[in-house]
Amino acid sequence: MKRWQLELLTCLWDRSPLAAEGEKLRCPVCQRTFPCFDGIPSFVVAELAQLQGEEEWQWKQREMQARNEQAAFYDRLLGLLLLTPFEARLTLKALLGDRQRFRMLAEIGCGTGRMLQRFAPYADLLVGVDLSLESLKRCAERMCRLGLSERTFLVHADAAFLPFPDACFDAIASCQMIEHVPSERMRHKVIAEIARILKPHGRYAISGYQYSSLTRGFKKEGVHKGGIYFFRFTRDEFLRLVGSHLPVERCRSLFGYAWLVSGTKPLDKIEP
Repeated sequence: MKRWQLELLTCLWDRSPLAAEGEKLRCPVCQRTFPCFDGIPSFVVAELAQLQGEEEWQWKQREMQARNEQAAFYDRLLGLLLLTPFEARLTLKALLGDRQRFRMLAEIGCGTGRMLQRFAPYADLLVGVDLSLESLKRCAERMCRLGLSERTFLVHADAAFLPFPDACFDAIASCQMIEHVPSERMRHKVIAEIARILKPHGRYAISGYQYSSLTRGFKKEGVHKGGIYFFRFTRDEFLRLVGSHLPVERCRSLFGYAWLVSGTKPLDKIEP
């Protein structure tokens, strides 16, 4: 693990810097340890179940299993192959705003890296976070093939409990991840975490499933094949969710199936 990567990590419980000990990380304050798998530190530990409701934890366990099983073929899904180039262009435009480039950019819910690779030309350092370890391994292979491994750091973590210090990223993207968080309480926790780790004056872009006249034929809330929970947001619901934690400068529809909001964290914005 590179120095900049280790310095970026903190304990989930007391925010203390971590120390590397072979294939694990240790918090010198509470003495909790976190394993590493193929160079990917993992913060999805059983003790997290105590910090959320039983149903919330069970939904996340089902999603992890489904995502791990889908990782091998996820990038070959026709819908993603067709839409990703357009989605990436619009997301990048929203994320950049008036900026040209970022020093450190994080994607929360990076999966196999379909969007993370497209963010690479616009950041010196990339951090990808996901709930699925197998997806992260696929992402690592992708970034290696593209020659991006040296400036990419992948972390196995729950988006509602991120192992990073306050105000450490210049830009954060989250692309259609928030709709799979299985409760309104946890969805707010995820956005609050994104706000916490984003630097003041940092840029963000967040997208999530859209519920509108174009999607009324689909369920507003339900379960995808494999047991993955989803929730479709009206425009007002999405604006309230994100706007409770970060100022929303722009909201647009992505092809009628997802909302995309973006903005800048104020200099005085501090999340508890």
